[in-house]
Amino acid sequence: MQKVGIVGGGQLGRMLIQAGIDLDLHIRVLDSAPDSPCAGIAHEFVLGSVREAETIERFAEGLDLVTIELEAISVEGLQRAQSKGVTVYPDPQITHILQDKGRQRLWYAAQGFPSPKFQLWTPGEPIQLEFPLIQKSFQGGYDGKGVQVAHNPTDLWPISSLLEEKVSIQKEVSIIVARSRQGEIRSFPPVESVFHPTAHVVEYLKIPAELPPSAIKEAQEIAENMAESLRVVGLLAVELFYTTSGTWLINEAAARPHNTGHVTIKSCWTSQFEQHWRAILGLPLGEPRLHTYGGLVNILGPAGLHGMPSYPGLSAIMRIPGVSVHLYGKKRSSPFRKLGHIIVLADSAEELSNKIRHIQSVFRVEVRAV
Repeated sequence: MQKVGIVGGGQLGRMLIQAGIDLDLHIRVLDSAPDSPCAGIAHEFVLGSVREAETIERFAEGLDLVTIELEAISVEGLQRAQSKGVTVYPDPQITHILQDKGRQRLWYAAQGFPSPKFQLWTPGEPIQLEFPLIQKSFQGGYDGKGVQVAHNPTDLWPISSLLEEKVSIQKEVSIIVARSRQGEIRSFPPVESVFHPTAHVVEYLKIPAELPPSAIKEAQEIAENMAESLRVVGLLAVELFYTTSGTWLINEAAARPHNTGHVTIKSCWTSQFEQHWRAILGLPLGEPRLHTYGGLVNILGPAGLHGMPSYPGLSAIMRIPGVSVHLYGKKRSSPFRKLGHIIVLADSAEELSNKIRHIQSVFRVEVRAV
């Protein structure tokens, strides 16, 4: 039995554990929250900060392999574990590049990958882009946090940040690609994400994205070339903009399982979580092809409410054929926090869209103040 570690104990770690059990892995998890989604199901759960190098170094002792489920972690800690003979995937240098949006953009430019025009900006410097523009914090931004549309200079947060042109977008699409220890590469079908109009968090997604075959091929080639350029082992999720002119621009990337890949558990021959284990354990990659149209509706905390969540409409939606639910075990809801997701399967793209609309109209989260 191999002993493996996951740095980070959120919902991605939880689903990695569920896939890892099938491979008889002994899984140790590090997270700072005692009630994190992984706390109750990991073979070993270590309470500690993922941002502290010494904590990660101690966590990795006695493990054969360490992987990650988030980027906001101590790269130095991963490097220390690596120097003591622990295999770490993705390589810590990849995490170093991708955990900072400014470093990502500079790397894309150096490697010739297409992305929006950008500027690494410090308050007081001249602004080289036209308004309106997008402002993103270098680190820590996710699920709509750390990103805004700025219409004039007075809108800008007074922090060093990434500024980028506001692109005219048809669709936002994710390509999840796996690269194994042996260099084998396989891409999942493109996933289309639809965002909440004000919270900038994904409301629902669909696989496959409705795109011309030539556009799908081009997007997969971009993601695969990036995985090869990084020499990543494991998963690389590449978020792309499909512009109104029919071109692709990279938004950002993550070398780990991705929230847009949850739907692969039910829709593809191999899930992203199993594929990640296959890649980092040196096993043959699985077949990522789609076998059923799939969608995912995120279960989000209601706006303006904090407290303990409950799901009174669960039974009603689970009566719908092709619907299954994954709750993340989060004990506290906050506005637009991801509390779980609903997988939707269908026989056609039209049926899938109808089911998603129905679920959105009837399912609600209730929150009790504590």
